[in-house]
Amino acid sequence: MNIKSALPILWLPLIGVWTFLFAVQSNSVSTDLETVVPFISYLVVSFLLVLQLQLVLGNKRESGIVKFGTANVLSICLFISSLSVLLNLLKTIENEASIFLIVTPLIANTIIAEIFSASNKALVDKKKAWTETNRKLEERQKKVSEENAQFRNKSIEYREAWKSYLQQASIDYLDNSEIIGEITRLKEIVEFSSYFRSQLSEETLSRLKNNSDPSQVLVILKDVK
Repeated sequence: MNIKSALPILWLPLIGVWTFLFAVQSNSVSTDLETVVPFISYLVVSFLLVLQLQLVLGNKRESGIVKFGTANVLSICLFISSLSVLLNLLKTIENEASIFLIVTPLIANTIIAEIFSASNKALVDKKKAWTETNRKLEERQKKVSEENAQFRNKSIEYREAWKSYLQQASIDYLDNSEIIGEITRLKEIVEFSSYFRSQLSEETLSRLKNNSDPSQVLVILKDVK
């Protein structure tokens, strides 16, 4: 909150209170310096409290909860200080008690502000940790999804390669009934068996393609389940 927006909301009301209290002070029959101390103390304390309030409301890094809580605390402290100096001017309480009640809210607010600040930092740190955890989970899920997609693509490639080989082998080994029998069996399971989704099936297929001995081809085909 800049001074332009804070002036009518915070400072003008405070100046109005100062003016009223000054008028009451001026009408006091006592001229002792001691009687002026509470009023001077209030001027300093109220200025600092309103300044803190302006800084808190204008701090974009603070969360709404912290701003709301701090603003309420500052308002209560300012009210207590204002009431204390007014009661002193009206001779309801002694100077010492008035000064104590004027200054104590400022000290209490400083302590409470530190507590709010620490709480806000803890919340921010927890939010950052939560965000980082979510980011890591998203990255892990993305990686797993990519790996699954690669696995599916490879599985499709392996099956298609086997289908192509079996189709050609049924022509190449047309005169070998045992090999044709194994080829027929494999054609029935190639779409459903998990074996044809693995890299091992690719290695087996490579051995078949590089082997022209029908007896060895038959042995390899029989091992495929």
